[in-house]
Amino acid sequence: MSKFNKIFLILILLFTGCENEEQSIQEVITFIKDVSPENDCGYKVAVKPTIDRGYIIAGCKNDSAWLMKTDPYGNKIWESTYGLIDYWGNRSVFQTSDGGFLFAGWTGLLKVNENGEEKWITKGVEGIASKYPYYEDIIEHSNGNYYAIGGPVIPNNNANNGGQAILVKIDETGTILKTKYYGGQCEDDLFRSVIESNDGKLIIVGEKGHGNQSFPCSFDFRYYKDIYILKTGLNGAIIWEKTYGGDYLEKGADIIQKESGGYVIIGESCEHNYDIYSCDSKAKIIILDIDENGNSINQSLFPGLEFYEAGSYLSVTNTINGGFVFASKPRNGGYTWFYKWGAFDAIIEKKSNDAGFGGVNIERTADDGFIISTSGNFLIKTDSELSY
Repeated sequence: MSKFNKIFLILILLFTGCENEEQSIQEVITFIKDVSPENDCGYKVAVKPTIDRGYIIAGCKNDSAWLMKTDPYGNKIWESTYGLIDYWGNRSVFQTSDGGFLFAGWTGLLKVNENGEEKWITKGVEGIASKYPYYEDIIEHSNGNYYAIGGPVIPNNNANNGGQAILVKIDETGTILKTKYYGGQCEDDLFRSVIESNDGKLIIVGEKGHGNQSFPCSFDFRYYKDIYILKTGLNGAIIWEKTYGGDYLEKGADIIQKESGGYVIIGESCEHNYDIYSCDSKAKIIILDIDENGNSINQSLFPGLEFYEAGSYLSVTNTINGGFVFASKPRNGGYTWFYKWGAFDAIIEKKSNDAGFGGVNIERTADDGFIISTSGNFLIKTDSELSY
């Protein structure tokens, strides 16, 4: 969890206590909500908690970016669509420090106020609106700027590099301050998740292509990758850069801070032995524990992941006790997979058949439960023990 998110969670607690002294902050709300009637394309949504204990939901409607604000019970307060194309791909949303909301999708960025009224839209890459950034995640840094990551994007001045991962720095007015590219010579390098590091820099995780036996880059590039981790300065200069993986497939999907220092990364692994079709039966979740310098401390594998070539459903967050919980999709035994662990947390594993079709993202809430968005446009609100 980034410094900004920690401050934001404290503000949620303070706001709730001040707004209604009669309503205990210990009240635990659980629900399942299908937002499909509000959201008619894309088939999956992103969700984040808001300062009033409600939620902001991002998806698409009528091939356009769509936002819905809810109360703590998941009931709609407002919804709106905007002039930013969105009918495919991943997206990210969160509440900004000014009370508004920021949306990032595959064609650009959208900023609205607390009532959903549009403030600005920034499209494309480096001034070319038709060149898409394929944003996967965005944060607000404690310096007041926004940082969006994604890819793959071919650099304007170096088409020989193929699709590369991208980091974009944006100010509060939507002005692009810096655009940086990262990766190698192979196709389809991209970033999936970004957080503010413990010392105020940036930590980014994603995937980077590598060769296939004697070939420096593989034609089946989505099956020959490493987990890609970078620490950068606030203008994108690389402080350190690491890859983790072997001869086959590893991808990084999400990253969070540990209370003890360092970071936990969730990703996927497929040791396919050059039979790429075997990933349907061999894919596993990988949990990578790294220190502040990106060095691996420990890793764990969980077999039974439902594999998707473009990227499987994987998200991780912290628990109140300093542990962790992931949401994903299992190959068998259910549709949405939860797993919670940690030094002060009992291991809990659940595979749900009654809510969604794979966990897209998971976030801790002010009551120490979790909000999960799924494929199929379901929202699940659980308690701290993953019950709902």
